[in-house]
Amino acid sequence: MEAADLLVRIEDVRAEVLVCFHPQDEPAPRERLGRLDWILLSPLSRLRVRGKFSGGRGQSALLAPGGKIKAERVLVLGLGGRADFSWTAYYRLSYMTAQAILDLRATRIALDLPYRMLPRESPERLRRAFLEGFNAELARGRPGVDWTVIVLPPPGIAQPPRAGVGG
Repeated sequence: MEAADLLVRIEDVRAEVLVCFHPQDEPAPRERLGRLDWILLSPLSRLRVRGKFSGGRGQSALLAPGGKIKAERVLVLGLGGRADFSWTAYYRLSYMTAQAILDLRATRIALDLPYRMLPRESPERLRRAFLEGFNAELARGRPGVDWTVIVLPPPGIAQPPRAGVGG
């Protein structure tokens, strides 16, 4: 963990659902998701070894942290392989993420966006693009709900988490 990450320790993020993303071609979780997997005694790594979660596009794993972190649940969504990841896939991911949140009926969400999947894009552009689709799908799925969405900054960037939406 870099010193700048101390502002956003994954275990201190308060949310009903903390959403993280995992690429299929990374054999083990990295960065914040890697730390989270370690804190929770490797449930994601164990699911991968058993062949139940590979990080493939459309796959998901819902983890119950059992009080080890401040988030009530952790949703890990598979991204597929890096070579196949594009802006189109990123937009689709925002809608798929919102649909998963709607299915969980959560209203306080924290997002650790997959900034590394499009490394040539600025974190702010990625944040705005993701929230555009995510917010639209949430509003369509449950109009009138007062959402609280926190978007974590990229690892290594010293800034506080930013609010994404409110209703």
